[in-house]
Amino acid sequence: MPETSEEVVVAEEEEKKSSGSVVDELDEIVVVATRTEENWLDTSGTVTRVDRETLQETGVQDLGGIVKYDPTVVVPFDMTTGDGAVAYAATGAASFNIRGTEGNRVGVEVDGIRQPPEYVSTSFDAGAETGSGGMGRDYFDPSMFQLVEILKGGASALYGSDAMGGMVSARTLTAEDLLGDKDWGGLMRTQYFSRNRGFAWQTGGAWKKDNFDFLLLYAGREGEETENHGIIPPDPIEMHSNAWLSKAGYSLGDHRFQLTYEQYERDVYANMRSALHPSIEMFSIFKKSIENWQDVDRQRLSFNWDWTPENGWVDAVETHLYWQDSNSGSRNLSRNPPRTTGFPPEWGIDVLKGRNRQQQINFRTEIFGLSSIARREMDLFGMKHQLLAGIDLSQENSANRFDRVESTGVALPNPDGGLPIVSTQRTVFDRISFAPSETYRLGLFVQDQIKPAERWTVTPGLRLDYHEIAVNLTQSYLDRLSNLMGTGIEPSQGFDNFSMSPRLDVVFESTENTRLYAGYGMGIRNPTAEELTMVFDHPSGGFQQVTIPNPDLKEEESHAFKVGYKGEAEPGRFAIEGFFTKYKDFIENNVPVGRLPDNTALSTTKNQGEAIIYGFEASGEWDIGTAFDRMRGWTLGLNTGRAYGENQTKDTAINTVEPWKTVGWMGYQDAQGTYGARVLGTYPAAVTRTDDTTMNGRMFRPPSWFTLDAVA
Repeated sequence: MPETSEEVVVAEEEEKKSSGSVVDELDEIVVVATRTEENWLDTSGTVTRVDRETLQETGVQDLGGIVKYDPTVVVPFDMTTGDGAVAYAATGAASFNIRGTEGNRVGVEVDGIRQPPEYVSTSFDAGAETGSGGMGRDYFDPSMFQLVEILKGGASALYGSDAMGGMVSARTLTAEDLLGDKDWGGLMRTQYFSRNRGFAWQTGGAWKKDNFDFLLLYAGREGEETENHGIIPPDPIEMHSNAWLSKAGYSLGDHRFQLTYEQYERDVYANMRSALHPSIEMFSIFKKSIENWQDVDRQRLSFNWDWTPENGWVDAVETHLYWQDSNSGSRNLSRNPPRTTGFPPEWGIDVLKGRNRQQQINFRTEIFGLSSIARREMDLFGMKHQLLAGIDLSQENSANRFDRVESTGVALPNPDGGLPIVSTQRTVFDRISFAPSETYRLGLFVQDQIKPAERWTVTPGLRLDYHEIAVNLTQSYLDRLSNLMGTGIEPSQGFDNFSMSPRLDVVFESTENTRLYAGYGMGIRNPTAEELTMVFDHPSGGFQQVTIPNPDLKEEESHAFKVGYKGEAEPGRFAIEGFFTKYKDFIENNVPVGRLPDNTALSTTKNQGEAIIYGFEASGEWDIGTAFDRMRGWTLGLNTGRAYGENQTKDTAINTVEPWKTVGWMGYQDAQGTYGARVLGTYPAAVTRTDDTTMNGRMFRPPSWFTLDAVA
């Protein structure tokens, strides 16, 4: 009998699946762009999507590894900030940089929970356009992630303040990821990383019975860093981390309940030998040893309720109640060798105890929150609508400790008239960096995906945000401020702001397999509690500086535009996008505002300046087997991007904008996905222009470089 049309279609589909074609990966779902599941092809904008398989196959061990092959996203890593002598200011993996925008201008969430901000007040190298100089935002083990999505460009219309430069959304593993269609299952995995002699291991399992399911996972890491290729000796580093994730879920009719507990802790020890090298002349305070211990921990408890009624006034309601507590701390011990010269001969003293310093710094961020999103698809006025409305409500409590103990050997007069008495003088400093504060956020947002015609999709959206910072002017903070500047400084009494963030995306289905799109999004960022009340001083050593708070800060603002073209079919996919973003009222730290009578530099945090960042991004992947039958399973890809940044106020470059970067690869994977290999080449161009007007002077301009990675 002749084959029917249905049988032919089925046969073709089976042939495609067995061929190892990238068509298996079509219909890739993206969530972060619209907070609604959407095919990659129909998404307006460029989204980086890294799933569990990619995380495992590329051996990701930290945040930077997640975006290693993305040309316009990086994770800045800093061990000592710009001041090599202050190991306590280590940021580590500070935050995500998306097209030149980083720090607290990029939103980060895990399972819908806002992550702690980046703190900048532990060093006078806090930077102008960047948030570097303090404690970073790395509170994660990527092996716990099921998916990481990065939305590039203004995202405040959906995610509120802090998402003006983009949004990083991570989702942790679920029982379903381990079980599939089975009732029980588990995993055991280990990795070795030659670059830092590191080991990583993960174990756990999941179980399901009737309507109940349970997941328990553990992941551990350890490593050390002892080598580099520079003139200055390396800083030996040891790292240990532990992560736990447990989830219990229960389904009852059209309701789904899930309780989640997550805990992460990491400790890092660093012997900062580089700061002791003779070539580092500017850091002459401590020359015997500088040691630093960094401790990071985060734990959260959350409850999810998903309701999907069959015949209700909504299609789905997703409600999330959560608590999260995060701590980032640093302990530092710096020593000076004993002094052996310069004493009066009549003293008869050959050795005097050196100067030792002990410091302990801690930033704590606790957040309570509730979010709820309702969805509804409907026909209205002859058009299809996909409505989404939601509420975000949270209270974030932030506080810090910065204690210092100085121990110095001193020679005191002898009351008996003999030789001076050598003793140790201890001085205790309470160096609180900002006032303890509560930040209240209330956001209401609405979005509608409209199909006004068969080939058009229009998505307007609007978010209303109320942001309030309640400042607790403790005696410790007031004393710190008074010790710096006397009584002439008026502390901030708090902050409140109401803002609106609109967006509009338009997608045109040019053909069945291609899309044209354009969009606009307004972004906002309110000042953090730290920026509002920050104080800092560096009293000696030729770098005298005092930073005072500015109670008149206001929100930052951005206007982001994009236009792009993308396509996807059996031979592969491609995408190209041009973007332009205008920034206004940048909040800059350490802005010079004059000098004190003793010539100490005076600085503050200010809204100043306008900037633009623009550029392009292009990518493509070709399934070679669709053209050459002998090359089934082979793919060839290219990803390139370039951003340009201009500080229009100072007519200088923006130092956080990365150079042109291109990533190319070729790989093979068998039809069943059991094994495969890939070779990837990465080439960033040389940095040719920097802003050299900062307090650090002329910036280092890295030359171009190339790496070749093999993954199997």
